[in-house]
Formats: sequence, C-alpha cells, structure tokens
Amino acid sequence: MKKSDILVVNSCLDSYWLTDTFRQVASRTLQSKRAAYELPDGAELIIGAVRTSFICNNEGYYADIENNCQIFHICHIAFHADGTSEMQQWSFMCGNQTVFNQFSFTCSSYEDAVPCGSSGDFFYLNGNLHAGPDVPFHTEQDVAKAVSLIPGRSAQPGLPPVARPPTGGRPPFRG
Repeated sequence: MKKSDILVVNSCLDSYWLTDTFRQVASRTLQSKRAAYELPDGAELIIGAVRTSFICNNEGYYADIENNCQIFHICHIAFHADGTSEMQQWSFMCGNQTVFNQFSFTCSSYEDAVPCGSSGDFFYLNGNLHAGPDVPFHTEQDVAKAVSLIPGRSAQPGLPPVARPPTGGRPPFRG
C-alpha cells in the first residue's frame, strides 16, 4: 500500500464523517424549527399545507393568520437556572370546521369568531393575561370592536351575547 492510497482512504473517511456530522446538525436545526409545529398526523389533510413561518415575539396566545387561524400558538418565556431565558412555542390545531378566535382565545366556529384577517388587531389582549384579578379581560371598546367585525353577530336574534366585562361584584374568572 502506497502513502497516497492511505491519504485517499483518510480523505474519504474524513469527508464521510464531516458530511454525516453536517447532516446530523442540519437535521437537529430543522427539527428544532419544526418542533413548534408538531401537529397530529394527517393535519395537512384537514388544513392543507402548513406554513411554518410564525415566530413568537411575546408571551401569549396567537392565531396563525398564515394558516387561516386553523392553527394557534402558545408562547412562553422560560427562565433557566443559569440565568438565560428562551422563548418557547407550542402549536395546536383547532378542531375541524373551527378557527382560533383571537378575541376569546378559543377555537370557535367561523361565524362566532373575529375574522382571521383581523386577528392581529386583537394580539394586544395578551397583555391582559397577567393584569391582575381586578382588571377585566375585555373593555367595552374591545367588545364593541369585536362585535362590529363578527358578521351578523348583533343582528341575529337567539345567539348568546358576546361576553362583556363585569360591572362590579366578583372579579372576573381567571382559569
């Protein structure tokens, strides 16, 4: 065996090792990016191709407008013992024929939800999550804004009214 033969074998092994290592790192990076979008098997059959571009910037519950609000995200800052922190993101799919209603933070039928395209106008409600037990979650202005966007909501008799903030007495329920 010549010295050049050994060099070729070593180069091939190094090349294989580097390629395999790169593949593992790239796979972990892709997995961590998609980890937030770990949806049930067959989710694409119900909602179509899932766009995975949503990134959490603040804590709270967020409708995924790019996925027609059929997906929502819970964002939370985790603080570690070493003093570092990271934004964590969990993604969920609403049930069939429902969308995430950014006004109520629930999955609702299309007719009972603010239009998906207007969900971003209600992202500020996440700031009310930790406002305290004596602060109503929705103001009269929030309710009026939501009612004006839900088509036919106020015009349909027999539908339950949109939840309004309490006017006194017990503090609102915080579940």
